Amino acid sequence: MHFLVLMYDDETAATEPGTPEFDAEMEAYVAFEELAGGAIVGGEALQPSATTRTVRHDDAQPRITAGPFAEVAEVLGGYYLLDAPSLDDAIELVRHLPVASQPSGAIEVRPVVQWFDGRPEGGGDRDTQVLATIHGEQTEADDPDHEGWDIGAAEHDAFIEGAGDVVVAGGVVHPSDTATTVRRRDGELLVTDGPFSELTEVVGGFYVLDGTAELVDEVALQVPVPAGGAVELRPIMDVDG
Repeated sequence: MHFLVLMYDDETAATEPGTPEFDAEMEAYVAFEELAGGAIVGGEALQPSATTRTVRHDDAQPRITAGPFAEVAEVLGGYYLLDAPSLDDAIELVRHLPVASQPSGAIEVRPVVQWFDGRPEGGGDRDTQVLATIHGEQTEADDPDHEGWDIGAAEHDAFIEGAGDVVVAGGVVHPSDTATTVRRRDGELLVTDGPFSELTEVVGGFYVLDGTAELVDEVALQVPVPAGGAVELRPIMDVDG
C-alpha cells in the first residue's frame, strides 16, 4: 500500500540553515531515510510558506493570489510517499520523523489511491518544480467507490494529457476520514483518527509541476478542483543545492 505523509510544523520555530541545530535536524532526516530505506518512493522538502501562491476558484475565472490557501500557524513543510504493507507499518516508520517530536509538529498519513512519478532519478530540475496541492470541500465523489469518482478521474486524465510534460508527478488520496495524525509528545506516541487540520485539508491529492513560471501558472489554472476550491502552489526546495 502507498501512503502520503504530510509533515506540518510552526515555521516561526524553524531552525536556521548553517546553524548546529539545522545540521542536527538534517542528520535526523538522513537517519530516518536510512531506516525507511526502500519504503520511501517519493518525497520533497518545500520552500517557506512566504513563497506560496494560490489558484482560487471563488470567482467567475480562476485567479492566482500571493500567499497560502489558509493562514494557519502550522504549515506543510514537506512530504513523503511511503510503500508499506499496512497503516500500522507506515505509522511505525513516521513516528521516527523529527517533526513528530516538535512542540507544534504533526504528521498526517493518508492512503493513496494511485501515484505516478515520471521524473528521472534524482528528481530532475528541482529549481523549477512546484508542489500543487488540491484543496476544497470534500464530496462523495472523492470516494473511489462512489459512482461520481469516474467523472472526476476522467477530468484529471484529460488535464494531465493537456498539460504535457509540465505535470511530472502526482497522486490521488482517499477521503479525509481515512487520515491518521501522528505526534510524539514527551516520548509518548499519539495517534488519532482524522486529518491534521480541516483548514489545510488536501482533498483530492497533488501534482508536481515543472516548467517556466509562465507555464506552471498556465497549467495550475487548469487543475480540476471542487467548486469554490483552490490549488496551493509551493516551490520545492533543492536540499542538495
